[in-house]
Amino acid sequence: MKKPNHKLRLVLLYVFSFLVSILPLLVCLVVKWNDYTTTPGDTVKLCAGGIIVLIFVFLKVVGKLRMPRRIVLFGIVFILVYLLQSLLNDLLLLSGLALVGEFVDYIFFQRMIRLTKETIILEKSADVTSIKVEEVFKKYIGRI
Repeated sequence: MKKPNHKLRLVLLYVFSFLVSILPLLVCLVVKWNDYTTTPGDTVKLCAGGIIVLIFVFLKVVGKLRMPRRIVLFGIVFILVYLLQSLLNDLLLLSGLALVGEFVDYIFFQRMIRLTKETIILEKSADVTSIKVEEVFKKYIGRI
């Protein structure tokens, strides 16, 4: 019988968890894209702001995001607010959709992720235990 690949399952759960949590935001952005990009300047600003946000998200994910000094932090906030100004009008809608995404993620994925992690730990522990028991049997069987 084939042993289930729990590591692959965990990776897929993380991927789907992330996708489900941002899906409401993406749907809203796609539906309202024409409202946010009424002029070419708005489109350029929105894309530049999106790139900066993606860089910050990437740095946060890899654990390299360090909080800069306050003046730099407020400078970054000012630039992002300026670049993402067209989105700020819908901040209530977008934050609500982000909250919905987090609830869906929590309800459907976080428990499965936790259980899969526990299963991986239990399997590692069981493998180590079986190897130790096997060594002990070999040791005593070899003496008889």
